[in-house]
Amino acid sequence: MPLARGTALTALSGLMLTTGAVPAGAVPAPEPDWRLCSEVAAGWDEDDERTLCGTVTVPLDHDDPGGRTIEIALTRVPAAEDNTYPVLFNPGGPGHQGVTMPGRILDSEARELGLRHDLIGFDPRGIGHSAALECEDDYVAPDPSPDLSAEERARGVAEEHARINAECHANDPELVDSLTVENVARDMELVRQALGAETIGYYGVSWGSLLGVTYRSLFDDRVEAMLLDSVVSPDTSVSRLEEGQAEAGEEVFHRFTDWMAEHDDVYGLGTEGGPVRTRVLDLRDELAEEPRTTPDGTVVDGDAVTALLSTPEREWPDNATALVALLDGGVPELGQPHAEGFGWDTETDGGTFFAQMALLCNDSESPRDFDQVWQHRTERAERLPAMGTLGFYEHLCVGWPSAGLAPELSRGESPLQLVGHTREMVTPHRWALDMSEVVGGRVLSVEDDGHGTLSNLPCAETAVEFFETREAVTETCPGTTPPTPRG
Repeated sequence: MPLARGTALTALSGLMLTTGAVPAGAVPAPEPDWRLCSEVAAGWDEDDERTLCGTVTVPLDHDDPGGRTIEIALTRVPAAEDNTYPVLFNPGGPGHQGVTMPGRILDSEARELGLRHDLIGFDPRGIGHSAALECEDDYVAPDPSPDLSAEERARGVAEEHARINAECHANDPELVDSLTVENVARDMELVRQALGAETIGYYGVSWGSLLGVTYRSLFDDRVEAMLLDSVVSPDTSVSRLEEGQAEAGEEVFHRFTDWMAEHDDVYGLGTEGGPVRTRVLDLRDELAEEPRTTPDGTVVDGDAVTALLSTPEREWPDNATALVALLDGGVPELGQPHAEGFGWDTETDGGTFFAQMALLCNDSESPRDFDQVWQHRTERAERLPAMGTLGFYEHLCVGWPSAGLAPELSRGESPLQLVGHTREMVTPHRWALDMSEVVGGRVLSVEDDGHGTLSNLPCAETAVEFFETREAVTETCPGTTPPTPRG
């Protein structure tokens, strides 16, 4: 799996500020030297005449504003009418770029946000065009042999990632250790100052919701209005992340198998969900013992079946077809591509994997020891037979070079609209309610399984109205419905 190796890259000199960073609360940095992104950012749409690019200088260590600095890349789409206050955006990840998000919002159902607000995107530190962490690794896939136990294979994966993480960390320990949600929030405050805005709006998705509530906990009086879609848990431990997703995934598995049973005329797996679940889990056990290999060499084992069982509803038709093929003794085509790149003068793919790991692990008070992680997984598997072994994050912090520290979240007074999707797995709806109990705000419930999709739905008008009135609501709105099967 390609990772990004740690090195700090700067933006083009023509976009850099002429003065260094200032501590929060001091004299604001001058406004960025805005230039059309189509003229300065590699790979940008050359026909885009609305998006401007610039940078803001921030200290690597906010407790040492006179020390090393890095550049934060910004984009700005000026308001079509009068700018009442700017709205900053973050798409989540963590590790995803934000510079393209204003353009995506203007192409969405929430496009009217651009009438009365400057829309501001930014790449958080260590990501994309903002001092991106580059780490070219020599990842060696551990032996997948069925002669090894599941625990031995999992240990091999965790130890290989730990080795790579240690090497990447050693390349630039200061920058890697600075990748915390609190530091990104303090960067946002310096962006606000550079924009010359007394207050800002903020629209964050997924991990961007944690960034939002962290900024609000630090700078509540600087928030004009904040909307957070697909809200994460206030408990930032990756152990809780794993637990919550597994619990939600178990529910999705039951709904998916019930859906296949409802469409027995297409899939032929039976008309009741219980027997379908039994057949699928038996298939998983079979492939765990005797994996199959696709023509391109991809190994289809029990983990591959698990990955098919709990996905967004839009993927159900393809996943059901794949399961039928496996049950018939065949092998479906599986696999995903990956690319990477950094700097204003280099195209990026929108995300940085190693920065994601750093932001998750640095803010997570989770175990760094594999035996503890495996114990958590074993206990989940006993309670959640379908999804208890589906884990993406906790094992990646095994051997992380530093201890994690969760951000301090607190209740605020500024307008806060939380958004949860009632059938979602990635950030379960329960988390939006949990976050509201910790920091305040009201919860808008979208009746679907989407992740951060409010801006693509008709009820995006609720978001536009919220930034206009600054009045959060507690209500529901319709989302997408389960798909039609394909034979």
